[in-house]
Amino acid sequence: MADNLTQPDFQAVDALLQDLLTETKKWGGVLSGGTKLDISSQAVHDLFESKVRFGNPNNSLVLLTEDTFANSGVELTPLYRQQMQGAYNFYYMTLSVDLIPQPGAKFWRLVCQLDFDPKGQQEPIIQRLFPSDAWRSVMSTGVGLDVGLNGNLDWDVGVDSEHMSAIADMLPAGIKANVVTKNNFSAFLTLPAFQYELGHPEILTSGEGNSICHWRITSQDLQKVGTAKLGIVFKVLKEMSAITLQGTAWAEPNMQWLTADLRDVASELSDRFKQLLRKKQSGASQFARWDAERWNVNLPATTFS
Repeated sequence: MADNLTQPDFQAVDALLQDLLTETKKWGGVLSGGTKLDISSQAVHDLFESKVRFGNPNNSLVLLTEDTFANSGVELTPLYRQQMQGAYNFYYMTLSVDLIPQPGAKFWRLVCQLDFDPKGQQEPIIQRLFPSDAWRSVMSTGVGLDVGLNGNLDWDVGVDSEHMSAIADMLPAGIKANVVTKNNFSAFLTLPAFQYELGHPEILTSGEGNSICHWRITSQDLQKVGTAKLGIVFKVLKEMSAITLQGTAWAEPNMQWLTADLRDVASELSDRFKQLLRKKQSGASQFARWDAERWNVNLPATTFS
């Protein structure tokens, strides 16, 4: 996965798109007396004006304790009970990433990286990440899911009973026991009514056991994701009252869409754009929309009421 996670130079990406918009306006011109962009210029304009935006990690940040799980009818495994009673505080965080495309823009890949600080002896440790590829088959059904944490600090999913028989046969063996009807759902609820309408996305994650994690969500209809909700369980030494979190996220356009809308001016574009367009999806990161944020996160010392 690391080979596919080379972060673009975001300032260079913006400058490149601005130059491409200038060229398409030059060669494509404008219509209706200059009041409307032609197809090629409109496509680049829609891409340039599309946005990626992080939510605030403090919005859904919860201290996880034995009582947190006991109140949900869940018994922690001895390992995590011992760690909570000992050196570590555990936290759950939902971090949202909003993909806000202009109406004509189409995207195919969303990448997010989170980097938890400080490093060294007080380094936060990422315990669990959601979603991951193990849950792709459930998510591809398009039904609403209730996602929660069980006693092993792993993910359980609840679905409406009328959908259970339809998805039972497609569940991988490794998660069959973690999918139940909502009536039988017994977990600490983290993401109610979770749903992506992405068909059959590819979801790759990495970072459990470390302080840096990644998601890469790939779908030809990625713009339908709207808000990507990312679930993270992490632990810190009990002496820690705050951490720093750095997030970077970018969405790469569907190059089949972009090259099709640029076909009328493609032969007139400068060589650098001709070369980039020939790369197809492998060059999509050079036209990405992005966000980068750094937050100081105060860790709650008590559970929510």
